[in-house]
Amino acid sequence: MKYFIYSFGCKVNQYESRLISQEFKKLGFANAQDIKNADIVVINSCAVTKSAEKECLYLLRKISKFSQRIKILLTGCFAKIKFQEIAQNFPDIEIITDKTKLWTKETLSIFEKRSRAFVKIQDGCDSFCSYCIVPYIRNVLWSKPERDVILEISELVKNGYAEIVLSGIHIGKYEGGLSKIVRKIIEIPLNFRVRISSVELNEIDADIIELMKKYPDKICPHLHIPLQSGSDAILALMNRKYSAKNYFDKTAEILNSIPNFSLTADIISGFPFETLENHIETCKFVEKTSFSRLHIFSYSDREGTKAFSFKKKVVPEEIKRRTTQLLEMDKVKRQEFFSANVGQKRKAVSIGQTKALTDNYIIVENMKPQNGIFEVDVV
Repeated sequence: MKYFIYSFGCKVNQYESRLISQEFKKLGFANAQDIKNADIVVINSCAVTKSAEKECLYLLRKISKFSQRIKILLTGCFAKIKFQEIAQNFPDIEIITDKTKLWTKETLSIFEKRSRAFVKIQDGCDSFCSYCIVPYIRNVLWSKPERDVILEISELVKNGYAEIVLSGIHIGKYEGGLSKIVRKIIEIPLNFRVRISSVELNEIDADIIELMKKYPDKICPHLHIPLQSGSDAILALMNRKYSAKNYFDKTAEILNSIPNFSLTADIISGFPFETLENHIETCKFVEKTSFSRLHIFSYSDREGTKAFSFKKKVVPEEIKRRTTQLLEMDKVKRQEFFSANVGQKRKAVSIGQTKALTDNYIIVENMKPQNGIFEVDVV
């Protein structure tokens, strides 16, 4: 029997898809190389944006036309919020709203098809940003026990993964504090490095910054700190807990204290009530802040969120125009950061067969795959 897993969305979904894969292998299944050759297909869905839902629906329609022998399981956030609609339109698909029923162990020793390993240390969010559906789907806060985190990372490093990416729905909510578990992780007496994934501005304490300064070879000089908007008026409507000045001052402190630090961020373009002046505020904020890369999202209405009921929506054509402008600014920021690092030697890990990823999140091309952490020239 063969299985195939298709995973949409975030690092947590990718991690959980590996847990599901691990479970299938325990049962004696083989991993199908092609979806059409599978006996069971698991779709691990996402519902953060409309486009994620559309992609999932497209895949469901496509797979449902395959041979009737293929059993299809749908799980993840989209399955949870659209259960009735999916059940009505796809009666032959088995919907599993509680994803935890698909695995028995919350840790991995192998992270398939990756040179870096993601480790899920936390789940759940209770922040209720006005645009986000996640707290309505994954609102139970959970932290992986410290002992399990240490054992899992130790096993992954021993199996050849030189970079460990700490992941979660809201990792700043890790019980006992993010800085505490990071300190415990870097004390593991093995040769590897840690990358902290997306973390909220207000949850970056002085201890995290100090650890990054003190252990540059163990903690990657890179943080993804969501911004969402450079306008205080829009940040307030989004229910974000900081001002543009808070964000600039704190990130400037980090940038000034850690050499060659990489600051990446999310921005939502075209949020309800966002005027042209608000958009310009965001553009000016991007211009003055030393970002190395931006993830630009066009605002997407999520039914059930507070923003869904906001009356003053930005028309799609204008959202597209603003998104395009921010994407052009992102290209400039990426090139500026790359140019500032040209000529440096950086520590890197292989990604794929021809690329390497530096500690400060620069992709270096035309590299032969190597094991462990190695030095590259940024050219």
